[in-house]
Amino acid sequence: MKLLFILLTGWSFGQINIEHRYNNYSPKNVNDGSSHFDTISQDLIERFSKINSCYLPLLKDPALYPKGSKVGFEWSELFNNSLIKESQYKNRYLVGDFMALNEKLESRGIKEINPNLHDLIDFNGYDEELFELFDTAEQSANDVDKLYSFIRDKYTDDSTELINFYKKVWVFKTPPFVRKFSRMRGNVYAAGQRVCLCEAHVDTLILIAQYATSSKRLEPVVKRDSIGEVVSISHIEYLPIGRRRRYYASQYRITSKNWEGDRKYEGADIEHDKKLGGGNKRVTYYKGRAQLPNFLLMEPTDDYPSAMRQNGIHEVALRELSRGMLGTANSIGCIRLSDFGSKFTRWWVPQDARFFVLYKDNRYHKKISLEDIKANLPFKSEREGNLFRKWLYENKPLKSKQMDIDIEGSYDNGFILDAYNLYGQEYEESKREY
Repeated sequence: MKLLFILLTGWSFGQINIEHRYNNYSPKNVNDGSSHFDTISQDLIERFSKINSCYLPLLKDPALYPKGSKVGFEWSELFNNSLIKESQYKNRYLVGDFMALNEKLESRGIKEINPNLHDLIDFNGYDEELFELFDTAEQSANDVDKLYSFIRDKYTDDSTELINFYKKVWVFKTPPFVRKFSRMRGNVYAAGQRVCLCEAHVDTLILIAQYATSSKRLEPVVKRDSIGEVVSISHIEYLPIGRRRRYYASQYRITSKNWEGDRKYEGADIEHDKKLGGGNKRVTYYKGRAQLPNFLLMEPTDDYPSAMRQNGIHEVALRELSRGMLGTANSIGCIRLSDFGSKFTRWWVPQDARFFVLYKDNRYHKKISLEDIKANLPFKSEREGNLFRKWLYENKPLKSKQMDIDIEGSYDNGFILDAYNLYGQEYEESKREY
């Protein structure tokens, strides 16, 4: 397979290439379990993994794994062995790279990568105009109508599937998050944790998408009265490092793909789930109350009997641990994603896909002084923050609602900082126009 776009460095060693975008997609190579990687040195794979986290599972570094457990995986272990032999989705897997810090133990920051639909077998054969219309449809109702009319006229047989994809997934797309830290109330944390959507292709591992995530740091403490009624719920720090490192397995399977209450689960969703080996319309709730949208149940493989079970990947749902904390270790166990990140991952990932969780203890988590980052805050007062809130509400009402941004409020909480992270450049440009 000829690879036409090499990620960042242009590395190419014989038949081994590293990239995250590619052209001239070749479906015949998708499910080939063979590889040249057994001839490549660990030093070279380590260099690859610093640019593309999809390579981390092939790195045999004991510091990435629970002490005493299996170290490193083989190429064949990336593949889904539950789907039928002819499936086009056997090569899809997930990597949880939970290192918030770089090698110098500084915040490495998060830099999300949204999927390029050209790269997906699901959209092989569609022309460029469709992708352009997908991206412009959010601008107005007329643009949505234009997209739907184009699909019905040019892709009549696929119209139900394509329109459903836009309504259930793509309409929620936001610009990628890019930031060095995350803040909630008076606390600031190093950001860098990510979930990567990966595909294995003969001689390369493709990074399809990369989303900021939050993994475990907190443990709920429930106080009850004399008759057993809950009086209060608080949280204490519980980092899955050192003797607690076994909390996370290094390898899971995605054994259940659940849904959410805000989207209808319809015939097109059923058909899409069938193609990817399974899925259902069940909605998962935390303690029977708070909905955990698009919950992907992650079952540890047999090599990790001590790992916590019943954890999953899902959309950020608990307001006290907001979207503004994505990229940092601040969940109570589950793996959190953004609104769009969770919806796209639920749509993209096949039933029983492998999910690898890898990190070094000393790079997992770091609290930062508020004084160290004050100069980097975009707003200096509530008035400045509310001007941005008003602009967002008027110019991007759907996104304002999606991100829970009120028209007035704090100028330095995680919600408004996230919104500015996504749309700040556009906002600043709009101010210069006047």
